[in-house]
Amino acid sequence: MALPSETVLRNLVARYARVLAAHGEAFEGAELVTPTAAHFPDHFARDQKSLERLIARVASYTPLPEDVPLSFVLVEDETDDGHCTSGCSKPSARIDGVQRDGDGYRVAIPVTELGNATRLVCAIARGLSAAVLAEAGEEVTAREVGLESEIMAVASGFGVVLLEGSHVYTKSCGGPAIHHGTTLATEEIAPLLAFFCARNEVSPRTARKHLGATQAEAFDEAWTFVEANDAIVTKLREAPELLEGGAFTFETKRGGIFSRLFSSRENEAAPASKRTRDPEEERRLAEARALVEEELG
Repeated sequence: MALPSETVLRNLVARYARVLAAHGEAFEGAELVTPTAAHFPDHFARDQKSLERLIARVASYTPLPEDVPLSFVLVEDETDDGHCTSGCSKPSARIDGVQRDGDGYRVAIPVTELGNATRLVCAIARGLSAAVLAEAGEEVTAREVGLESEIMAVASGFGVVLLEGSHVYTKSCGGPAIHHGTTLATEEIAPLLAFFCARNEVSPRTARKHLGATQAEAFDEAWTFVEANDAIVTKLREAPELLEGGAFTFETKRGGIFSRLFSSRENEAAPASKRTRDPEEERRLAEARALVEEELG
C-alpha cells in the first residue's frame, strides 16, 4: 500500500507536532495500547456495566482527568432500514465528536458496533479523544473534529486501535464489505503510528503483530519512511514546535532489501571511473616512466 502524497504527510506530521507542542506534557509516557488482555482485562458481556467499564478503561489511557464524568448513548444506525434481523455485522455510519453532558461527556456509539470488538474500541477511542480536544480548549470545526480527534488518539497511544478500525472486513446480508471506522484512511494513520512508535521508542514489531494484512502492509511502508526521517523523529521528541508550521522536508525513502541488493550488484559490475590526475601527478609519472625506460635500455 503506497504512502500518501508528500503534501498529505507534511500536513499530518504538522498536526501531530502541533498537538505535542501545545500539550506535550499530557502525552509524556503514553504507551502503545494493544488489543490484548494487558490493556483490556475486563470481561465484556455487551451490557451497560460492561460498556461503562470499557469506556473507563479506554479513558484511563487518555489525558482526561479522572474526575470528568463519562457516559454513553447507543445510537441506531441511520443506514439500517430494519429489514435485516440476522444480526449481521454490516458497515455502519461513523460518528465524529462527543456530546456535552453537564460537566462531562457522552460518547455516542452506533448499536452495530457492539458486535465487533475492533470497531467498538475504535469508536470509543475516537469519542473520548474528542473529549480530550474539548478539555484542552481546542477550537475545532465540525468538519475537522474527526481528523483532530484521531490525531489526539494516536498521541494517546491508540494508533494500533485506529489503524485496525480503519479497515475492517465484515460479512453481511449484502455480501462481504469493508467498514471504515476512521476519518483518516489506513495509509494516513499508518505513518502517524510509525512516528508515534519511533518518538516513544516502541519497537515496530510490538505494533505490527497486532495488525491485519492490509494494515501491516501500510505500516511496513510507513516505518521504512520514518526510518529515513530520523531528524523529524528527533524534532517530534525534543522540539515539536519547529514542525507545527509545516516548514520542513522529508528525506527520500530508503529502498528495500532487494533494491539495495541489486544496487550493490550494479556497482560491482560497473567499471571504476578513471580519476583525472593533476599536472604535478602527470609530471612525476612522466619522470618515473623515463627512469624505467633508461634502466631497460
